[in-house]
Amino acid sequence: MRLSHRQLGVLLGTLVLTLPHVGFAQHHAKHKALISVEAARATALARVSGTVHDWELEYENHRWIYSFEIKAGRPGIEEVNVDADTGVIVGVEHERG
Repeated sequence: MRLSHRQLGVLLGTLVLTLPHVGFAQHHAKHKALISVEAARATALARVSGTVHDWELEYENHRWIYSFEIKAGRPGIEEVNVDADTGVIVGVEHERG
């Protein structure tokens, strides 16, 4: 199969954009948070009372955080971010649903 210059450019661009994420995903899998997800969840629920619908461990703003989506008493969800290494709440945001 022979590729045109345009097809080759698109293919190379896709690879350049994709490869850093592969390395990041491997690094993500290796990160061991100092705070357990259970402790972080308790911290988040102490700040916003409700039910946790989803959570994830993610790298954001040069730190690892647990991000909890909490359904509280009003429409939408509250997103509470807890630093995975210190246990400190680093963000709370209301997201309309």
